[in-house]
Amino acid sequence: MTEYEKTAYQYPPHAKSADAGYAALLGHAQLEKKAPAAERPALQRAAVASALQFAKAFDGDPRVGPVLSNAAEKLYALGDAEPAAGVAQQVLDLKPPAAAEQRRVAWTVLAHTAFEQGAFDRAERGYGEVIALTPEKAPGRGELVERQAASIYKQGEQARAAGQSREAVDHFARVATVAPQSTVRATAQYDAAAALIGLKDWDGAARALEDFRQRFPTHPLQPEVGGKLAVVYVEQGRWAQAAGEYERLAAAAKSPATARAAQWQAAELHEKAAEKGGSRAAAAKAYETYLKQHPEPLEPAMEARYRLARIAKAEGNATRELALMQENLQADQRGGTARTDRTRYLGATAALALAEPSLDAYRKVALVEPLAKQLKLKKTRMEEVLKAYGVAANYGVADVTTAATFHTAALYQDFGKALMGSQRPKKLSKAELEQYNVLLEEQAFPFEEKSVELHEVNARRAAAGLYDPWVQRSFAALRELQPVRYGKVERSEGVIDAIR
Repeated sequence: MTEYEKTAYQYPPHAKSADAGYAALLGHAQLEKKAPAAERPALQRAAVASALQFAKAFDGDPRVGPVLSNAAEKLYALGDAEPAAGVAQQVLDLKPPAAAEQRRVAWTVLAHTAFEQGAFDRAERGYGEVIALTPEKAPGRGELVERQAASIYKQGEQARAAGQSREAVDHFARVATVAPQSTVRATAQYDAAAALIGLKDWDGAARALEDFRQRFPTHPLQPEVGGKLAVVYVEQGRWAQAAGEYERLAAAAKSPATARAAQWQAAELHEKAAEKGGSRAAAAKAYETYLKQHPEPLEPAMEARYRLARIAKAEGNATRELALMQENLQADQRGGTARTDRTRYLGATAALALAEPSLDAYRKVALVEPLAKQLKLKKTRMEEVLKAYGVAANYGVADVTTAATFHTAALYQDFGKALMGSQRPKKLSKAELEQYNVLLEEQAFPFEEKSVELHEVNARRAAAGLYDPWVQRSFAALRELQPVRYGKVERSEGVIDAIR
């Protein structure tokens, strides 16, 4: 080989100079084949040096293309990426152009080198050129497509790391366009959806995630889709769909706490959907599922019953509503150390609601003949109502106490009015009737006094800053019951002063 190289490069140019240089290259190739593995890298570097000398000395020789492409491959295999890329570029710069196979090799070296250097835009272009020069069914073409897809995906990662979320989305989305069958396509689509969420592009994120769920049902990232879709649907105001996602999460959750939180979220979202015209039945079912699966802790379980009672009331199902309220009252009363301010409030609210059936029963008793029997029954019914309101008031929950106080006062007033409006005995003379009416007034007066007293109790709460609708209604009742004292007072402060 040394003699061939002397003949080619050290002697004056002659007709066989190029052949001598090429013969030296063939000799280098033979030495490489026979050499032990440990000696081969040094021989390869010598062969590359000879190849570069050949290309420089005989740049018009048709063998320069194969020689340089072979040298580029060897340098890359030796780990000399930069020199390899330089030689590969020489191949691409040849005039006339090198053969397709040599250009394919050169682009492969350039693409690999760019990828390793993190220049993924150049890598993408390089792999695109290689693919264009590779037959459709050629071995290894699929791997090239994967590398190109990875180059695009890596550009998305770089953009995301730089805070360029929209650019990241565009790169991730291009993977599906350029390499729809690539293994990285699913991950790219998922990452695009995540970036769209960061951009608050809810519609785009929803489309990406919905397509991901349908297109890649067995992908390892599939369990993460539901949580993201739930967030997106909430932001879109698609309450029922969001609830469905949380129900999926609850069913799949391994942690009881996670399952409980997800089921609760689902129920609340179904309820929100119902408020916008959606299905109350779905909301009720979700809360019922929550109660069945998570009877504890006490507070959220009572809250679920309260919500169910509210739904039942909206549907006109008073029996169901009151049954749930009864359960809540009992749950709080038996709650022990698990009771909270909220459970007490819900217990008080339940007690207040449970007074309604007793009040209805009281109202149905008319004071007609036989009067003694009816009066006794009405008093019994009144005592039942008073007891029910007493349970509610004893909770000490401000707005429940004011409501119970108002209703109790109104009950006393109503009983007094019922006495005055009761059916008069038949066959009374005029004088007897007048005497009877006086007697009724005497009997009714204490009830009116009690009503005034209770309304004043409510009104006094305004001085402590409690001026809710029930206190306001007590003020209105006082103006009606005692117009001389309260009727001319126009400001609540004046009323407060009047009752001190």
